Amino acid sequence: MKKLLLISLFAAPTFASSNINDNFSAIGFGYKHTRYATEAMTPYYNDKYHNDEWKNLGGFYLDLKAELFSGVYFEGYADATTRFSADIDQWQAGVGFAPYRSPFLSVPMSCGVVNYSASRDNTTSHSELAPYCQVSIRTQIANHWNLSVDVQHQMLEQSRQSIAFDNTFQFGRVFGLVAGLELANRHKTEIGYKFGMQFSF
Repeated sequence: MKKLLLISLFAAPTFASSNINDNFSAIGFGYKHTRYATEAMTPYYNDKYHNDEWKNLGGFYLDLKAELFSGVYFEGYADATTRFSADIDQWQAGVGFAPYRSPFLSVPMSCGVVNYSASRDNTTSHSELAPYCQVSIRTQIANHWNLSVDVQHQMLEQSRQSIAFDNTFQFGRVFGLVAGLELANRHKTEIGYKFGMQFSF
């Protein structure tokens, strides 16, 4: 019995120290890679460029969340991806609220604005700004593994829908490794991957 109590005392803090499910303050950064299906890049260039095969763009991303008070938080995201003469960059900024949050399950919702900027050497650059809304489900799969499933709708002239799966492998209260997958559709299929690190605060 004494041994069981000792194990419980040591195990509980270990779990808590790696549980970030109800923490909405973190900064992350790393590598972002996006695959665009044939013609998928067209709306980003305002119909002035048509990719006639699958294209791969890669670059970096920056992700920021900061809790303001009682489940209300600010969220920001930016990435810059390129392939030789083609660039597609984006940034997002919004405010969210988690009506339900716990160490095991949280349901945050957010809305804000998203901007895309695309350019090529031989075409005019194009930029567009639009509102977006997102609903997420965050759950602590295991002691060091947190999963966030994000469904987002961007109200661009040609709207974009996406579902993203972000896995965070947490080592203590602060440091974690991130591996994410995004499946999106605007004009055609887009598949995104990201690999990076995250610091919770």
